[in-house]
This record gives sequence, structure tokens and C-alpha cells, in this order.
Amino acid sequence: MNTYIFISFIATIIYLLNKYFFSYWTRRDVYQVEPTFLVGNVGKLFTLKAHMADIFTDIYFKHKNKRFLGGYMSYRPMLIVHDPVLFQDIMIRDFTTFHDRPTPGEVADAHPLVGNLVNLKGQKWKNIRTKLSPTFTSGKLKAMFPIMRDCCKVLQDYTEKNIKNGRNVVDLKDLLARLTINIISSVGFGVENDCINEPDNDFRKMGLKLFAPSLRNGVINVLVFFTPDIVTRFKINPFPADVTEFMFSVVNQTVEYREKNNYQRNDFMQLLIELKNKGYVSADKKDEHEIEWMTENEDTKFTMNELTAQAFVFFGAGFETSSSTMSFCMFELARNKDIQRKVQEEIDRVMASAGPEGVTYELLAEMKYLDCCIDETLRKYPILPVILRLTTKDYKISGSDVVIEKNTPVFIPIIGMQRDPEIYENPMQFKPERFMNSSNGNANISSGIVYAPFGDGPRNCIGGRLGKLQTKLGLVTILQKFNFELQDKTLEYGELKFHPNSFVLSPKETVMYKVSLRK
Repeated sequence: MNTYIFISFIATIIYLLNKYFFSYWTRRDVYQVEPTFLVGNVGKLFTLKAHMADIFTDIYFKHKNKRFLGGYMSYRPMLIVHDPVLFQDIMIRDFTTFHDRPTPGEVADAHPLVGNLVNLKGQKWKNIRTKLSPTFTSGKLKAMFPIMRDCCKVLQDYTEKNIKNGRNVVDLKDLLARLTINIISSVGFGVENDCINEPDNDFRKMGLKLFAPSLRNGVINVLVFFTPDIVTRFKINPFPADVTEFMFSVVNQTVEYREKNNYQRNDFMQLLIELKNKGYVSADKKDEHEIEWMTENEDTKFTMNELTAQAFVFFGAGFETSSSTMSFCMFELARNKDIQRKVQEEIDRVMASAGPEGVTYELLAEMKYLDCCIDETLRKYPILPVILRLTTKDYKISGSDVVIEKNTPVFIPIIGMQRDPEIYENPMQFKPERFMNSSNGNANISSGIVYAPFGDGPRNCIGGRLGKLQTKLGLVTILQKFNFELQDKTLEYGELKFHPNSFVLSPKETVMYKVSLRK
């Protein structure tokens, strides 16, 4: 009898505590999504049964009439924002309250690769961002362009050779990932690779360990982005030990060789070495208007740990986001043959004036319709489908009496906004023309933010311009010479499902393509 009483008592305590913790938002007069015991509103994330894009898209369409609402990551309260104007306040007007992300940047002392621009907070983030901003000007990108073009030529030759040898069915996502690995290892590390012809290259292996949809990566993604306090408290290294060792080895060898031999190259690594030795990057005069802050403070030179952490995030963010954008774009072009032909006609028209070196930085800029295709791809498939922020102090939401407490995670499901039929007509239709005369794909939107594949405001993606340049160049490389169609014709209808073990958007199933030479 006493046992039953004790069990009943414990059950009652658990019930009351659960009810109390899950009433956080209702006690503050904020509408909340009904949570589930123990897991809150992200149970399918914890069990790796759904991608966060699916979870937050579902919440968005069920509750999009709410400017904002409450939810729970297990028992931790989170604010979910659906209102474009409030989104703009968070990203721009009230940025000083939302300059951090809810990621475990505090473990950078124990695990230096974590101390990269994506994870850092507060003044540390601003210091690094200040110093990196001159590295992504149009002048710097133009200097790197010939290196990128050479990498693309390898892909073009490889694809043509395979077609002539009867191997005309390809996993395009894998092939494009190998291309971007070549580009990033070259412009980022000064290391010439050929992952196109040698897919077992060490850079490719490290990239797969970091981003391939796997059980380990799925668990780590949940820990880092939804329970960062656990990562911080137990000083968990989110990156595999061999990836960390590889990254430090490559960077140390590259820096040592260049400094010992006084060797310089127009790439990202050279700019990082400038930051290590001088504390600032020399900006081209014509690019100074593009730079957010300028500094020449000798006391804030990069340490080797800081240099390696930024090289690492350049490696990770640079290849996975661009290759995914290219593969999603090619998926849509393969099932919209009229759009594929229109892109190819534009490429042919612009390239008619090309010299023996092939496509140039200036010629690429003339391909406006291809720009629209990339923008439309990023609307339908934002590679980071949910934008995360963290309140750094209490914040009163404009137009309401609600005060959000300091250290509250904020989730903004841009994939929901960018697929909303009230914002974009027939949103699941791939229609590049949306962006012909509008930067956000809807000229009627006059206030707020509805389109933000690279974020917005002072903490937008610093490498967004490089990513788009790399994406555009890769697409020109393959569309100039080849036609693409889906091997599985059933994929011409319906929509792709996303892999639950991947943080970025990634198809759940491998998509194969038939490739042929253009006539």
C-alpha cells in the first residue's frame, strides 16, 4: 500500500512540475503551441524522425495568424516569430538585443574550432566580424575568380569524358559537393585537390564526416542547436577529433610554408595570414564602401586558433551550402525543361563575347536570369530553413505588452514565410521571374522581411556573396555544355522530402540525373 502511495505521490509531483514548466508562456499571456511531455514541441527532432524545416513549417502554417507564439525545446522556452515586421525588428532595428545565436560558443577555449564566426557571441563576434569583412569584397572575390574557374573546368572535362564512355547517369549532389570541395580547398587553404577524379581525397572525407546525414551528425545537431547548455556544461566537442586534427594540420602547414618561403596567393588563406601578422586586411580603395568596419588595431591580431577556426567555418559553410543550392536548382531545372533551356540560351548569348579564358567575373554578372533562378531556389529551398537568435536582455515586443526574458532562444521559420501562398503566389511552383524586378520575389511587400536565405542585418551571412558566386559559376560550367533530366520521372511531380539527420536542407533520397552533351 505504501508503495502505491509513494508512486502516486511521485507521479503527482512530476505531473505538476510538467504542467508548471509547460505553462511558461501562458503565464505571460503568450499563445503557445501545445507541448508534449518531456520533449516539448521538437520531439521529432530528438528522435531524428523529421527535419526541423518540416517541424517549423508545420507550426507556421497552423499558427501563421499569430505574430509570435511560444514553444518549448524540451522544457526550455523558445519564441517563434511569424511576423515579417517583427522579423525585421529582430534582425535590424533591435539588433543590439539579438546579436547572438543560441549556440555553444563558450566552449571555444576547450575546442578551438567552435570559436568561429557562426558561434561567437557579443564583442568577440564583433571583433572577428570586423576583421573578416574586408575579405569578401568584390575586389577580393574577383582576384579569387580564376582559381575557382580552373576548378570548374576539371568538372566540365570529367563529365564530358564520362558521357563519351557511356557513364551518363550521375548523383549530381555528390558531384557538385566534390566541385565545391575543390574550390574551397584551393581558395581557402591554397591546397590543390582533385576530388572530382579522386573522390576519396582527405578533404572530401572530412566534409562527409561533418555534413553527411548520419546518426552522429543528427544527434550533434540537436545538441548544438537545441540544447547548447548541455554542450557548454560538459564541454562536448561537436566536431570529430580527426576533423579537428586534420584542420589544424593543414592550416599550420600552409601558414608555415607561406611565411617561410614568402609565398603569397590571391586566396582566403592569404587574407587570414594578413590578419594574423598585421591585425587587419588591406582593403582595395574601390571596395571600401562595401566594408562594414575598418580597423588597424595592432593589438588584435589573429591567433593561430582564431585563424584555424575561421578557415574551418569557411570550409564547412562554403562547400555544403553552395553545393546544396546548386543541386536543388538543378533538380528544378531538370523538371522544368523550358526554364533550363532559357538559362542555357542566356549563357550562350553572354558567352558569345568570351575570350579564350572562358567565362569571366564580368560576364558572369551579365547572366541576370540565372541570378533569378538561384534566388528562386533559395526561396523554395533556404539551405538554413530556420534563423536562430538569442535575446541578450529583456525585450518588449512592439505593439504588445509582452516582455521576452533575457537568454530566450528565438526561432524564425523563413522556409514557412518563403513558401506562404499569401506572400508568394503558387509558392511551390519554381518561377524565377518573381525576382526579375524584385529583390525579395514580391514587389508588393513594402515592409518587413519575407525573404532572407542569407539572413539579414549586421549578422547576415558574411560569405553570402562568395557562396552565390560559386553557385552561379558551377551552374554555368555544367549548363553551358550539358543537358540534364531526372532518371526517375516520378520526381517530376510532388516535392522532395528532407533528411532528418541533416541540419541544412538535404534531400532524403538520392536524386539521379541523366546527362547528355548539348547539340
